[in-house]
Amino acid sequence: MVILEKPYISDLMLEYLSQYNIPVLANDFARESAKRYQLNLLTDSQMKAEYERNGKIYTTSENALDWIYNNLSNHEIIEKISVLKDKFKFRELLRPMYPDFLYKEVTEEELDEINFEKFNPPFILKPSIGFLSLGVYTIYNRQDLEAAILDIKESKMNWKSNFPNSVIGDSKFILEQYIPGTEYAIDAYYNDGGKPVILNIFTHRFASTTDVSDRVYYTSKEIIDTFKHPFELFLTEANQFLQLKNFPMHVEVRVDGNVICPIEFNPMRFAGLSCTDVAYYAYGIRTIEYFLQNKEPAFSEILKGKEGHLYSLILLDKPDKSIPCSVFNYDKLYNSFENVLELRKVNNPNLDIFGFVFTQTQKKNEKELDYILSSDLYEFCDY
Repeated sequence: MVILEKPYISDLMLEYLSQYNIPVLANDFARESAKRYQLNLLTDSQMKAEYERNGKIYTTSENALDWIYNNLSNHEIIEKISVLKDKFKFRELLRPMYPDFLYKEVTEEELDEINFEKFNPPFILKPSIGFLSLGVYTIYNRQDLEAAILDIKESKMNWKSNFPNSVIGDSKFILEQYIPGTEYAIDAYYNDGGKPVILNIFTHRFASTTDVSDRVYYTSKEIIDTFKHPFELFLTEANQFLQLKNFPMHVEVRVDGNVICPIEFNPMRFAGLSCTDVAYYAYGIRTIEYFLQNKEPAFSEILKGKEGHLYSLILLDKPDKSIPCSVFNYDKLYNSFENVLELRKVNNPNLDIFGFVFTQTQKKNEKELDYILSSDLYEFCDY
């Protein structure tokens, strides 16, 4: 069973749900989507009965968590989601794995009273509950901290107007030590026996050490071959404390040498805004299908012939929210890449983006990824 929610769902996902008659909650967003694809829409009571029957639920957006909280309140899943959504509680639960990791929770009022000297910069300041890169700041000096606090005060009303409280939480924040290394994202699920099943691994490419944007992620045969086994071991150990079953998640970690340190486990979904679809364009894997049908990728076969290529997801975030999508030159953007697998134009006032691009790039041409990563995208806007 699936809960669709704003702000976005891909046609690729809707095609699958329609073709296989997957039970979908009949909320406003699903009914609007059903105008384009025939969907098997269920009422609240039917969805609750379906969950009682098979114990599996997938959401396309964390905006759907409100329905779960309100309708499945007697189920253990509520406790599991709540712990993963609260970054402080999450750190507390995994403390046995990382006894020396430093972190502290503070209220918004306490932000102005932070004793900077007690923290060894760099460190991270972010909401205790949140997703994407909302309110995430890398603090190198006192000026960074002051700027972050000011931005939080100026931005919080916008966050609250765009996301429900279940997504962004209250006014608590977590200060935690900076995690060095390369960042990776993992779309995976724990099956009915609590075993982790990895569906895709992609790395988060940054323009600089202070960059916290979500512009570029990519996957490759080399990434899967290198990290699938150690990430499985990491997820297995983590589940000794998390105790998750039949649970999809989008996991973010950093790897420094042999150390794998979690950033967060995003519950009940894979990569947001249908970005999980990069697994389909790279490897033919529909991640939601693998979760709902308890399938495991046969990567030894899937990765044949994939050597030397990077498969990327590129988020075209607007440099200025006021820029209309109508001025964006999608053709010019398309021609700036070696091989575009899918270009998704998005004209949604609730999203400050022009769209998404899925690309295939030869490793020797990865400079095209660095270029788009450093671009402010004004060059693709025709005024």
